[in-house]
Amino acid sequence: MNMKAIKIFILLTFVFLSSLSYAQRGHGRGGGHGNGHRKGRAVAHRSHYRPANIVVYHPHWRPAYDYHRRWVYFPRHNMYWDNWRNHYVYVNEGVWVSRPTAPVTVVNINLDTEKSTELREDEDDNDDIYKSNDNHKTQYKTD
Repeated sequence: MNMKAIKIFILLTFVFLSSLSYAQRGHGRGGGHGNGHRKGRAVAHRSHYRPANIVVYHPHWRPAYDYHRRWVYFPRHNMYWDNWRNHYVYVNEGVWVSRPTAPVTVVNINLDTEKSTELREDEDDNDDIYKSNDNHKTQYKTD
């Protein structure tokens, strides 16, 4: 690399790192108005699936029950229900997928009677919930 290219690289690196620092102080996304931190944990971003209004959810598989959070985890089947998108999130042939239809393994199972856990509010904006699956499998073990 010539000297001019090195100077440009250093300048771009400085600008990038400065912008990260700026966003972390609450000046970036969310502007520090309730979207930057929840319960002491930083939220990476606000999901574009987030509904505009507060909603009580009644999934088709459990219509008589009130859910207030986005994610419902089924430990026995190691899958999730996304109330915001009306999707199931599960492993299909070794890959995590999000689909409006239930996986073949639970099609004939009454999910209303299955053990499930509504995940915490601070996980609502996590569009890639499967990345926390190892923690969920440990935390919400089946009995």
